[in-house]
Amino acid sequence: MKVFITGGTGFVGSIVASEIKKSGASVVLLERNKKKALNLKQEGFDVFEGSLENIKPLNDFFSENKFDAIINLIGIIKSQPDFSFQKVHVEYVKILLELAKSHDIKRFVHMSVNGASAESESVYDKSKYAGQKLVEYSGLDWTIFKPSLIFGDDAAFFDDLIKLIKGSLFVPIIGTGEDKFAPIDVMSIAKSFSGSLYSEASYNKIYTICGPDIYSFEGIIDLIMEIIPPKKIKIHAPIFIAEKGIEFIEKFFKVKGLPITSDQIKMLKYDNICENDMKEIDDLFKLNRIHLKDWLVNYLEK
Repeated sequence: MKVFITGGTGFVGSIVASEIKKSGASVVLLERNKKKALNLKQEGFDVFEGSLENIKPLNDFFSENKFDAIINLIGIIKSQPDFSFQKVHVEYVKILLELAKSHDIKRFVHMSVNGASAESESVYDKSKYAGQKLVEYSGLDWTIFKPSLIFGDDAAFFDDLIKLIKGSLFVPIIGTGEDKFAPIDVMSIAKSFSGSLYSEASYNKIYTICGPDIYSFEGIIDLIMEIIPPKKIKIHAPIFIAEKGIEFIEKFFKVKGLPITSDQIKMLKYDNICENDMKEIDDLFKLNRIHLKDWLVNYLEK
């Protein structure tokens, strides 16, 4: 099997790409950065140096190479002027689906998110939902994965949270801190993507994937402080004030590099857990989902 992967160089994508390569598939990664492309080649990956901005070279490349599947892992958590949520999560999906249809590639595996919804206040969640719907109505043999919060070595969310807790006297919590997550380990995501390539049972299915435990946001902070004491003082900031304050800074001061965006605060208004039974997914993709606490203990000891 020959697989073309977009977004295969990030935290999740790199693990997914490695797992698929390990399965025996031939993997080609899309990478626009020449330095990253060189590093990937040194790691044994085939790389197409380019982007979805320039479709002609990609079309030529696909004409010369027969691919059996496309895996789309491209995603951003913060919208930028040149890379908006609409562009990355919707327009890029359109391009990839057109590419698949033009070159008779039937299999398409797509990364969405658990919070994807047309009803969400978050632009991120809405854009992921729009991209997901394009895949659902594509007519291809698709599979869509919608994970909860993903953890693993070098996961930005957990690294930032650990850094904040270690380096501060006070730990700010936006809102009540009662919003719920079911964190899932990145290897289970990788095994799910890899397994789906070889499973017709996964065709035209949407899989919401969660870990074995449910934590509130404040519960995750408490867990980290339990593993790396001393405990810090937690300060709750009303979600409305935090959201409007960040929106004001974003609009009038154009500050770059804020630790959280107003759109991310909107996501905290919704729980991020699974209502489905994970047994079917565990059995189909042979998952051995890891407990967040077990991973954190090992990770924080490094």
